[in-house]
Amino acid sequence: MRGFVLTTCLGLAVASAALSARAGETPKAADPEFRLLVLGGHTVRWNVPAAGLPATITYAFLTEPASFPGARNCDAMLAPDAALKRSHVSLEDFRREVRAAFSQWEQAANIVFKEVSSAHDAGILIGADAKSRGRAFTNVALHQGLARAEVKSGPDSIRQSLICLNPDQPWKIGFDGNLNVYDLRFTVTHEIGHAIGLDHPSPEGQLMSFRYVEKSRTLQPGDVAGAVALYGRKGMDAPAMPAKAPSPSPAPSGDRAFGLGANESR
Repeated sequence: MRGFVLTTCLGLAVASAALSARAGETPKAADPEFRLLVLGGHTVRWNVPAAGLPATITYAFLTEPASFPGARNCDAMLAPDAALKRSHVSLEDFRREVRAAFSQWEQAANIVFKEVSSAHDAGILIGADAKSRGRAFTNVALHQGLARAEVKSGPDSIRQSLICLNPDQPWKIGFDGNLNVYDLRFTVTHEIGHAIGLDHPSPEGQLMSFRYVEKSRTLQPGDVAGAVALYGRKGMDAPAMPAKAPSPSPAPSGDRAFGLGANESR
């Protein structure tokens, strides 16, 4: 995974918090763990309307090869079939898993996803990586001019996110204990998190953590808290300035591609 190295700092922060508790005191419950994407020095999210209306994001499955010059990863993509044939997963089953992944984020925060047939009309595009790298990646692009350092503080607007799966890696539906073959719903749910503005908070513990583990395919408390920090709760206005993630050090900035995999957290 093309991500950020957070393991050492996070481990030290947790240990220090435990040692600082006074004898006889009831330890304070830890805040839900999440981290927001920081690009160009700013947190990012999709445009959010006022009056408690949900952020609405369209998505589509690629049906033909496409290129995206300037993208850090997913710059050349194929239709998702290319990533499924080797694993004998049907496109219909893949679409079902993707819809279930989007549904989890819809239930977590004030955000709605709508599938469209045209890639030109979609905010999030889903396909296979034509260059066969890593496991899965997401590329986040901002509206032109919003990545400059001189823009005002606050969340900048995401223009497009690309999600691509490696066609040379095997895929599966469901957990079976084999960590060398990734579950599609887990993977796509993780990548959607990046596509809407979340980063890796830790090695593991949240679905947005950077290691692939087979403990749960559903969002964890930190994942939900991160989505709410960006888009608000159902029927409520999104925060004017998303709350910063409870992390021991600032998230790096300037990287626009994020993925999943224990050995790729560099």
